Amino acid sequence: MFNKLLNFIKKSSATSLAYNSLVGQSASYDNEFDRKKMQTEGYEQNIVVYRCVNMIAEELAKVPFVLFQNEKKIDSHRLLNLLSNPNPMQSKTEYFIDVISQKLITGNAYIEAAGTEEVNNTPLFLYSLNPEKIEIKHGVNSIPHGYEFKDNGRSIIFPVSITGDSNILHLKSFSASNIFYGFSPIQAAAYNIDQLNFSNKWNNNIFKNGCNLGGVFETGDLTPDQVKDLQSSLQKFRGAESKRDIILPSGVKYTQMGLTQNDMNFVEGIKMSAQFIAFAYGVPYDLVNTDQAKYENLEKAKELLWDNAVKPNLEHIITELNAWLVPRFGAGLRLGYDEDAVEAIVTKRARKRKSLDEISYMTTNEKRAAMGLEELEGGDVLLTEMNKIPLSQVGIGYDEVMPDTPKSYQKELIKKGFDEKQAVVLSRLVYDHSD
Repeated sequence: MFNKLLNFIKKSSATSLAYNSLVGQSASYDNEFDRKKMQTEGYEQNIVVYRCVNMIAEELAKVPFVLFQNEKKIDSHRLLNLLSNPNPMQSKTEYFIDVISQKLITGNAYIEAAGTEEVNNTPLFLYSLNPEKIEIKHGVNSIPHGYEFKDNGRSIIFPVSITGDSNILHLKSFSASNIFYGFSPIQAAAYNIDQLNFSNKWNNNIFKNGCNLGGVFETGDLTPDQVKDLQSSLQKFRGAESKRDIILPSGVKYTQMGLTQNDMNFVEGIKMSAQFIAFAYGVPYDLVNTDQAKYENLEKAKELLWDNAVKPNLEHIITELNAWLVPRFGAGLRLGYDEDAVEAIVTKRARKRKSLDEISYMTTNEKRAAMGLEELEGGDVLLTEMNKIPLSQVGIGYDEVMPDTPKSYQKELIKKGFDEKQAVVLSRLVYDHSD
């Protein structure tokens, strides 16, 4: 079966993401055809990529934006209204899922500031343009000359000034080989994506064949005409709808072909390809694995998803918006996000707070500083648990033997000059009074 699958891949490789590299040609991903293939074969036809992209984009899109004016948080502003209602066709959630998904799929995302012809003017709407329909006009000094949008035979060019100002914000992942276009995780995982896609096609073909992997007929001394008749008869018993029994002529033996050890290794390779795809996106494998994962693993995996995938993309888009969009609404403005609304951050803070509460060698203010909180008056005193104070502070020296009972201990304390009430209080710090 393994060799058959390899032949199947060779015949299908003309449509694969990594075909150019497979045949030894240099692959260029800044053309319309390849970007389309990343959207269709890389995303729409691969369930692991689909899951990774949607998971990151959906988590990012639900994080609330916050706006600061000279470092003071403000709750109402035209910019917040625009980000909450980017355009008549999309809500904030749908819009930012669109933008981030395009970046995760193709390595590029394009935001148009619409409703203004002058660069740096306040826009009325924000639109996400399909990277497949954008062609960058190369300029000098790594600055594009313009962005050309082509759709249904029409073309719109968005110019770029010599200082880089434009009504198009180009979000792109870093590319080591192309200064104008971003590099997609799909390109890095192209071979693994092809392997999954081809294996799915292969399994689908087996399913159409009645889930049979094939077999061998030993015909003995049958004449050519008898062999031909047997082949014709066998066609009636193939396929998922065939539930009849077949009677073989005398001397004919059928042997079912199963999975060899190499085939089983290939199946493990398919699973490894899924792991590599998730790794390329920074998504913990527990979140895309179809096997049942433990609850504790899922909690940690969600935190890793935030740290490794959601947070970097969120901070990237906020940084770019602060440079491209925010200044159009006035000076002194800065866009951020509400960390208290992020489940992963809240969970990590709670775990850190619990860990700090158990530490006895830090002051209250030191613990608050570790949590990023302001100091409290009187919070520089070192506190400790009452059952861990030195014995010398409860009336007994280090060289003395502790009495066996609280009553005996109280008598010893009274002899040392403590009154009866003091002796009772001190004894409660040392003895278990459950009796």
